[in-house]
Amino acid sequence: MNRILKTTISAAAIAGFTAITGFAYLNPPRDLSLSKESKLWIEGTSTVRSFKCTAGNLDADVSAKSAAAPAAELVNSASLSVPVASLDCKNSTMNDHMRKALKAKDNPQIAWKMTSYTVDGTAVVLSGKLTIAGKENPIELRGTGTVDNGIVRFKGSKQFKMTEFGVKPPSLMLGTMKVRDPVTVSFDLVLNP
Repeated sequence: MNRILKTTISAAAIAGFTAITGFAYLNPPRDLSLSKESKLWIEGTSTVRSFKCTAGNLDADVSAKSAAAPAAELVNSASLSVPVASLDCKNSTMNDHMRKALKAKDNPQIAWKMTSYTVDGTAVVLSGKLTIAGKENPIELRGTGTVDNGIVRFKGSKQFKMTEFGVKPPSLMLGTMKVRDPVTVSFDLVLNP
């Protein structure tokens, strides 16, 4: 009787292990790549006018579960980087001042890394760490997210002060033109399987 019970338990354990590993094999984590239609831009104001700088290059590293996973459990890890040199304000003088303010020579990337996220319907809250000009701060991003045929889209914006990252807002013409401290970063990120 003991031998039959031990054999049955062993067979069940092997079957369970096989089912779990087989499921993992059939639904492995997958990488999502950033679509070319993805956008990120920064808007702000100065004592003279408003401005908008767009990121010409974005690099994302996103690992996700199979498309069958619920949205609240879909993403395993995510990070995004923006080369400071790719930010374009459509004004070469402004670009130079922005790169200097962001300490681009020593810190060529703006980097973000997700630490956790929550999903409630289409409302998504991403918690993570943002590094600008070599200074890392926690940040919470709120936006809307959708998943359609495995394609993940996340849109939103976040206002923060440059000085929170040790960035001194540029000023020109003996201080008569000053960039105001708060800026708004907006994003529309599309990730393909």
